[in-house]
Amino acid sequence: MKGKDSETAAKKAKDRLQVAERAHKDAARKADAADDVTRQAKAALKQAKKEFKVASKASRHARKTSDEALAAFSKASKRAAKIDAKLGKARQKAAKQEAPAKASADKSETAKPAAVRKSKARRKKTNVSKPRPKVVARTTPEESAVAEDDFVLGGSGLEVQ
Repeated sequence: MKGKDSETAAKKAKDRLQVAERAHKDAARKADAADDVTRQAKAALKQAKKEFKVASKASRHARKTSDEALAAFSKASKRAAKIDAKLGKARQKAAKQEAPAKASADKSETAKPAAVRKSKARRKKTNVSKPRPKVVARTTPEESAVAEDDFVLGGSGLEVQ
């Protein structure tokens, strides 16, 4: 019986060895898959780092550009404020100079007779746009040749004596 027990024990050991080998192969396959996933994750991380670096660089560039634009805008607004102040002063100065001139013009206008003032109003009305004449129908070359033959110098019917 001892021979049978040793055979069964050997068979059991052989079965256990096969199971262990299968488990080892399965574990090796899973480890390889995990290594592949790890490699892919590392590659994705590397790519993400590159993209982050590029985005960071673009962000710094954009920030620098916006700072420059903001500085230029502030300079331009200060320059515009100075120009507006000068313009306001010039307008005030012009208004002060025109005020006495208008007062003297008003006095001289009231001294003129009413007929003169009416003529100014008439002149203003003449500046109104005039209606355009209607376009005359074009003649054909044959009709124009006939019209040229009919034209006689001094043919208006009036004779000078």
